[in-house]
Amino acid sequence: MTTVIYLKNLKFHAYIGCFYEEKLIGQLFDLNLRIELDLTKPMITDNINDTINYQNVYKIISELMKLKYNLIEHAAYHILDKLWQIYPNIQKIELEINKLNPPIKGEIGSAAFFISIEKNEFEQLKNLQI
Repeated sequence: MTTVIYLKNLKFHAYIGCFYEEKLIGQLFDLNLRIELDLTKPMITDNINDTINYQNVYKIISELMKLKYNLIEHAAYHILDKLWQIYPNIQKIELEINKLNPPIKGEIGSAAFFISIEKNEFEQLKNLQI
């Protein structure tokens, strides 16, 4: 059995980008999050303490999106890291960060970064010496 929590279309105004204007005025971002973990217990108990509190997850992401980053990839890393610190029972995370109206000449709705990663893969990633 696979059990998943989705948070879709989380909206943030953030300062992520390499260009001066992006750092100065920021822009809109849309996030989608899929968290895979064993939710058997809360299915039976109906107790919020046995699951992941969506409100807390939103708050965590909101605080991290207030920081300034050059790349959405780096923002994603910090979100993944924080979620696994607070919820070590998460088995897998899929995260999509969409930069709405990116500074590209031409018609484009968004530029996005997507990652699908399991906990053991993330631990290996953290240990990379780049």
